[in-house]
Amino acid sequence: MNQCFLLSVCFVYLSLSVSNVDAQKPFVYEPPGEVKQLEIDLFDLPDVQFERVMNQGEWPAFLLKIRQPLDHQDKTKGYFYQRVLLVHRGFGNKVVINTNGYGLEANAGELSNILNANFVSVEHRFFGPSTPKEKDWKYLTIEQAAADYHHIRKLLGQIYKSHWISTGISKGGETATYYRFFYPDDVALSVPYVAPFPIGLKDQRFYPFFETVGTKECRDKIEAFQQAVLENKAAILPRLKYYLKGKGSQVELIGGVEAALELFVLEYPFSFWQSGKDCNMIPSSDATPEELLNYLIDGGDYWYLLDESTEKLAAHYYQHATQLGYYGYQTDRFGDLIKKWNGEPSACFFPYEKDLEFDPSIRNDVIDWLQTDAEGLVFIYGGVDTWTVAQAELGQNQKVYKYILPGKHHGNARIRFAEPDMKRNIIDRIQRSVAEH
Repeated sequence: MNQCFLLSVCFVYLSLSVSNVDAQKPFVYEPPGEVKQLEIDLFDLPDVQFERVMNQGEWPAFLLKIRQPLDHQDKTKGYFYQRVLLVHRGFGNKVVINTNGYGLEANAGELSNILNANFVSVEHRFFGPSTPKEKDWKYLTIEQAAADYHHIRKLLGQIYKSHWISTGISKGGETATYYRFFYPDDVALSVPYVAPFPIGLKDQRFYPFFETVGTKECRDKIEAFQQAVLENKAAILPRLKYYLKGKGSQVELIGGVEAALELFVLEYPFSFWQSGKDCNMIPSSDATPEELLNYLIDGGDYWYLLDESTEKLAAHYYQHATQLGYYGYQTDRFGDLIKKWNGEPSACFFPYEKDLEFDPSIRNDVIDWLQTDAEGLVFIYGGVDTWTVAQAELGQNQKVYKYILPGKHHGNARIRFAEPDMKRNIIDRIQRSVAEH
């Protein structure tokens, strides 16, 4: 069995695909003459294909396909097309570039509204249609992805001359940070949301978090639920098999139904705090097997275990297994109730190769940089988000900023949900940082 297993799919709050971005018409608002001029300008750019798509609110939008080298250091290796969503507010407006960590995110997000900025959303290489026909995984690296964004910045910078601001959520926040590390002059400011920087493949910092987060009552309820699922495994497994068969889904890539159920149990505390679940909704320890399984299914927490998800997220697992780092599971606490796993399996799973070499050198360089020479970054985290354990460590560097929003999790640690005083502080910091650039 592969020694690099999944599993939180932690970061996947960003969509893996975008359907409405391809929808045509209706168009609501067009600045007089600007849309026609933008089409002319896009047509004149090399390496760019484009089509008009449905407006983002009142703003005209375009789906771009930008030709990217597979290897930015050796363009003889071939090319692929990377999807980009462009939402236009004005030629003189600032630009927010969203460095997605996954598929193409269609929603412009709060920074565009705060800054009244154009929006450029970039699908990460090797995700969705932004994938080379022949997948050579060695070209899926932090460095190559950063060069993709730099190429897009240079191209669209010929049209948009004002300040650029990079942002991203979760893995996209990591991506925004790495992009700024390699190309610090591309943007005036970077605003990574809930961006984790794990240490190694089994970051040990997560385990103490689960012993202290929330109330003792809630933590005890989580553990009792885990125990109840494992103790009722014999009754749950045939029901789960029947359910998966009805859905036409399989979990063979991670070892079958029993292995999948055990991984759900091991993953549960991580996903619980990451997504801000309600303790009151956890089934009691004396719940029936049907009630336990229904909670699993109704919560949607099993989706990342499915073969189809594992394959779609292969690029996610590859990056974490080779450069980004991840976390692991402690199985010993459940004794003989865990049959399919032992020791401390990593939560990272790449389904196509057994042995991948992990190289933390760039991650370590970036952490050193954040604590010394980095500037122009504003990090935002949630106070109860599991991933805040692996937050950016800024040391004594006074040129970068970090805000931790009390009570917020991975999905709602956003400026608009911050307490009023903190919200004003963050917005003021962002606006001043851009103005001073």
